[in-house]
Amino acid sequence: MSQRSTENALSIEKIMLKLHNSCTDHIEPATRSNELAINRVLHLEADIADWLEALKSKPEAQQLQSAHRDFGLAFYAAMTGLYRQAFSNLRSFLEVSIGATYLSSHEFKRRQWVSGKLDISWKAITSTESGLYSTPFLQEFCPEAIGEQDEMLGDLKRAYRRCSEYIHGNVSTSQMLPTEISYREDIVKEWIAVAESALGATIHCLMVRYYKDFSQPLKGIVEDSLEDHFSHLVSVRKMLGLPLEGTHS
Repeated sequence: MSQRSTENALSIEKIMLKLHNSCTDHIEPATRSNELAINRVLHLEADIADWLEALKSKPEAQQLQSAHRDFGLAFYAAMTGLYRQAFSNLRSFLEVSIGATYLSSHEFKRRQWVSGKLDISWKAITSTESGLYSTPFLQEFCPEAIGEQDEMLGDLKRAYRRCSEYIHGNVSTSQMLPTEISYREDIVKEWIAVAESALGATIHCLMVRYYKDFSQPLKGIVEDSLEDHFSHLVSVRKMLGLPLEGTHS
């Protein structure tokens, strides 16, 4: 290696270590200032892992597990100050998780997606005519949730849209992002809020698509997650056999 190449390598190493140290310095304020909220997110993330355990024999299990890893990368990026990457990986988690869930009901299209011949269409997934929360879909997979379709679809679309605004350089979000790696409490808190919404929406989508087809042992794996996060919903109380008093439809 020439002297010039060696100097270039050392310069790059110095720059990368400086960036790494900036990320390391970000972790302490991000985690200590948001401990309770982070615990809520990690609770939801652990519940997603339970669902993946229940779904491990499904053809789409690999895609769901890949999406779960995307969430891990999103969390790491948020805690280290890589904000745009944090929202990008969070949107990837949503797209692949919800896409795999939706396409599991369309096996031909799912296979085309896996083989690279078909892209995930967020428009198709969220279509009120034929998407995951459309009345025809819910009638076949989870009619108990028909009364909640607008609320849950709204939550899902808002989480996705907020991630997209950070990814595509929306003016308001671009102005918020720091030009160097430094702790921004408002952005970390917003990422945590969007992540909490995205994880909750994903669990609800998994419930709508799969829960009623599960055997009793598989239902037992995920029922705690449903009761923890959605016991206020009539659909969940009906499916879990909980009293209906005090709920809304």
